[in-house]
Amino acid sequence: MNPTETGSKKLSELYPNVTRIMLFVAFEEADSEAEPNYQQIIFTQDSAAAFRLECSRDECVDGGFDYAPFIEELIQSGEERAHGKIACAGWLGSGEGGQRCSLQSEYRIIIQA
Repeated sequence: MNPTETGSKKLSELYPNVTRIMLFVAFEEADSEAEPNYQQIIFTQDSAAAFRLECSRDECVDGGFDYAPFIEELIQSGEERAHGKIACAGWLGSGEGGQRCSLQSEYRIIIQA
């Protein structure tokens, strides 16, 4: 999964006091009991500030995971670390027969100034 471009701004333009953001993400089904396998994405000052990842399911429509609100909250509060879970924003199928995508993301964020 690659971060999608939501804008052309670099991390240094949005957050000049931040040198690096480390985002660790693991994806799992909502009812899974398996241990998550984390992927690491590192944003440096020259990186695009694109904090949204697309859903990996081909059948998912308008899906994805937006970590920008969590990153913004950390930076605004002066905190350096956060973790949690979010659900995919997409749908499987379309029309009345569609149902919410059940993929979830467990995340950990570390901000370095």
